[in-house]
Amino acid sequence: MKAIRRMGLAVVLMLSAMPSWADTFRHRTTGETFTGFRTHKKSVGKVLVFNADQNKLIPMDLSEYEIIRDDNGRRNTVIVVRIEQPEILLSETIAQEAANIILRSADQGPKAVIIQIDLPGGQGAPMRLITEAITTAIDDAGCRVAAYLPGGPYGGAFSAAAIVALACETIYISPTAAIGAVGPMGSQGGKTDQEYLQFLETYAPDSLASFSVYAATLAQRANRPQLLARALVDKHLSIAEVRTPDGKISLVELSQRQENQTVVRMIVEGLPQSSSSDASPIRAVGKLLSLPSAEAIRWKMADKQVSSFEEMIADMGVSGAAVVNSAGLTSTIQKFSTAKRNLEQIITKIEIEEERVNTLESQLAELEKMALTGTVTREVTRGGQYESYRRGRAQLRDPDRFWNRYYNERDYISDDIPLQDRYGRDIRPRDRGLTGREKVTEEKPAGNIADVRRQLIVLTAELIANYQQAIGLARRWPGALPPGVTLDTLQKNLVSAQTLLNIQQRRLTQGY
Repeated sequence: MKAIRRMGLAVVLMLSAMPSWADTFRHRTTGETFTGFRTHKKSVGKVLVFNADQNKLIPMDLSEYEIIRDDNGRRNTVIVVRIEQPEILLSETIAQEAANIILRSADQGPKAVIIQIDLPGGQGAPMRLITEAITTAIDDAGCRVAAYLPGGPYGGAFSAAAIVALACETIYISPTAAIGAVGPMGSQGGKTDQEYLQFLETYAPDSLASFSVYAATLAQRANRPQLLARALVDKHLSIAEVRTPDGKISLVELSQRQENQTVVRMIVEGLPQSSSSDASPIRAVGKLLSLPSAEAIRWKMADKQVSSFEEMIADMGVSGAAVVNSAGLTSTIQKFSTAKRNLEQIITKIEIEEERVNTLESQLAELEKMALTGTVTREVTRGGQYESYRRGRAQLRDPDRFWNRYYNERDYISDDIPLQDRYGRDIRPRDRGLTGREKVTEEKPAGNIADVRRQLIVLTAELIANYQQAIGLARRWPGALPPGVTLDTLQKNLVSAQTLLNIQQRRLTQGY
């Protein structure tokens, strides 16, 4: 009898420790009972609960009720949300819609929500949106949420996609699937180093390392190895399987290994913080975390291996429920793909225009410099009646000089040398002008400054319009920008272009 009582107590404790799926609600004071399910929504500070007896949502203070899980008040459905298109974890807009679908599904009161995952990875912000929706569905809506890794085209859940799986309470994995830091898509033959680096930047960026603690927190919720969870997003982590003298096997970060711990094997070698530029990134793939199905189960990164979807729902005890596929994200993904293509075209156009603007700026600067510092050179061709050395046409009045002295043009035009014509009349200074020919050569800019400035103004205005269009699309569709281009960079370049346009317009108006 005592043994039975102890067993009963253990069951009660176990049930109380499990998340409350909610299905029978009993008032702690009045004993009033009804069946139904919670939602994650609130009204006037109270949780909205679906009362199956009254067939409506009622705001309730759940602290007043004892909640018993028995599925009696839940709908006999299993809702499947597919996270299998790469754009979902690349775009915050699509991820937010996926998160909303998860929460709406949980609020419908199904017996379970299945997150079917097959992705090579993604970015941190979209990942966080979806994982938070999953934890909200579990904690606030009291819905059972499981991950299913069928091992489709991408081979399982990797990087950010693996963290989405960790947010679920249970992870089912196909024998052909895997969990890891980098998907097999990146290590297939025929890829160049540049292509693979592009793959890493898209699906397993270094920025994911900032989610290392978050990944460990999700792992802790489901009693999974926090160290391996961190290695899913931190490519520089090195983890070893070690054995202590008493034969106990465990995982440790290599830098934290104790002297009495013998390394059995390396689970993750990790990448060096600064790798040589000569090292091929493809050769580093084997150093990152990659757990095939059996290994994932061994280290509790997955709970059970299943060969089919039917086997999974049977294990969950909901094989009799109707399977409902959630509304797809196809329309939103198509819009995202269109925005991404448009952004790529706009960025290409911007790059060409930036180069042309820089060329015109340099040309304009050269023209302005020439206009300010250029010199005028006068090239004189002498001619006229006083070109040669002559005698007798004019005589020197200076008695110290011979009258028949040869004189030249310099004597004639100099006021310091007195001269008389043949009639004895003084040659006045005003008559001493040079009567030769003069050819003037002037250095001028090769182009018209105003014309070049107008070209620069028109092109800069076009550049500004393209910046604004790109920024608008990037804000509406986060994640659609080409790799290496950031919204912050576009905004800074836009400000610079606007400043340049204002300066050139003012100078053109002022005529310089």
